[in-house]
Amino acid sequence: MNAVVLTQPEVRHEDNAIVAYQMAAKAVAGLEKVVELNVQTVKTSLSEQQALVDAALSSVSLDQVIDLQFQQVPAAMKKTCAYWGHVEDIAVDTHNELAGVLQDSVSSYLSTLFSFFGSAASIGIAPAERTTVTSPLVIDEPPATQSGPVAILDSAGNVVSSTGRTDLH
Repeated sequence: MNAVVLTQPEVRHEDNAIVAYQMAAKAVAGLEKVVELNVQTVKTSLSEQQALVDAALSSVSLDQVIDLQFQQVPAAMKKTCAYWGHVEDIAVDTHNELAGVLQDSVSSYLSTLFSFFGSAASIGIAPAERTTVTSPLVIDEPPATQSGPVAILDSAGNVVSSTGRTDLH
């Protein structure tokens, strides 16, 4: 009878808090950039509006005021496009930073998981029957089938079940 006792890999729960903090910090940094852009936009808009009011008050006729307003339309379109271009750049940068943190976290988790699978594969299997896992999609050798009954053990090492039923249909 072959008995296999697997222990869970040591996963530090502090790592989850660190990853959450890193992601929150990256998201807040992105929001800070958007706030800075908005503050700069408001400052610029206020100074431009003051200049437009001064020009409107110094104009001699109503036609000059109307022409002044029509001259501002192309500039307003360019400013709007530039603003949203900056917002898009900030969003892309923030997305890339968040993806980097997430990728590092998943990579760490997968390396822990594969080391667990590697240790699980090496327990209770003869060296000639060992399976080497190189990636989640490639297995060098198929796992050996066991001919005898397998015992299921709890964490204390006590046998929970040792039935060797193969007719589980």
